[in-house]
Amino acid sequence: MATLGVDARNYFLACYAVSLIQGETLRGKSIRSRTVINYLTAAYALFAARKLFYLPLLGTDYIHLIVTTLKNYEEVPRRRNMISDDMMWWMLRESSTHSPDSAFVAILDWTILGRYTGARQSEWCQVSSTKYKRIEVWPNTPPEAFILSDFVFLDTNKRHITITIHTDPRDASYVRIKWRKQKNGDNGEEIDFGRHTHRKFCPVLAAVRIVQRSLRLHTPRDEPIAVFTNNARQRRFITAKGVATQFQTAAHHAHNIAKSDKHLQQWTTHSIRVTAANLLHRERFADSFIQKRLRWKSRSFLMYLRNTIYAADEHASLKLSPENLPPPEDRVYRNNEPHDIMFQKVVPQHHLV
Repeated sequence: MATLGVDARNYFLACYAVSLIQGETLRGKSIRSRTVINYLTAAYALFAARKLFYLPLLGTDYIHLIVTTLKNYEEVPRRRNMISDDMMWWMLRESSTHSPDSAFVAILDWTILGRYTGARQSEWCQVSSTKYKRIEVWPNTPPEAFILSDFVFLDTNKRHITITIHTDPRDASYVRIKWRKQKNGDNGEEIDFGRHTHRKFCPVLAAVRIVQRSLRLHTPRDEPIAVFTNNARQRRFITAKGVATQFQTAAHHAHNIAKSDKHLQQWTTHSIRVTAANLLHRERFADSFIQKRLRWKSRSFLMYLRNTIYAADEHASLKLSPENLPPPEDRVYRNNEPHDIMFQKVVPQHHLV
């Protein structure tokens, strides 16, 4: 540091701030902005002890940007955290110890699919494991959540294929999902999703597993397909509480967050939509594109686009697949923002999700 200029010293400290936010702390756990400032203050003391010139705390663009972004995010009311890459990898490893029809594996499949679809809680899971919500104002009061006919599979030539419990999942190249009932009122909208080169995080293969699980468990065609078997081998519906518990357990293990830490409560079913929005934001898609792609009625999702620093890591394989996005001519990108420039310098682009 003694041979470097002031800008380099402050850039170094900004990188240090990012590493702290990512959990690279003395106890290996995530910390809040106030604690990050305490760490930086201690680092400044080392500079002062060596008589190295530095700018005051938060006095540089980069450090101010990083810490202020974190503080702003912490102040978002009832905020929800995204599902980080490390959490996804932990759930994947843990899934090998569970039955394919268990709640754990079923929730993981819906999470893999949800990273692209941004499905809302009401669109796939329930409050009760034995009852499901109906659309009371529709004829025959159908379920609000996805049923079997809402998932249509296509081969490489986009011809329809029928999924059975014996179908090789690799036969499906696309899944067309119908959003029968939407909060934005655009009921019946259909969106296609394609295969991902990374099989473990492919939304199409996850969708095939979801349908095959529903068929194995003999789910009636007019009932929700987000199902699993309990310890008594009884078919049950996935619940929002079960999803939140699994995400919080994953955050506990992946980020070393104490089970007693109230911040674990920031992972819920809504974390799936937060994750989908953040992944598109990282790919530099415009806010209007994210809003349309994830079927938001307003720009309320913007409050969730400030925890990008938290979730970046080395797993490039989790990068969004172009096959699951509209044609290039339909995509709308945004210009780099200051935090993007800082983030790209701290974490190389090929390391992003």
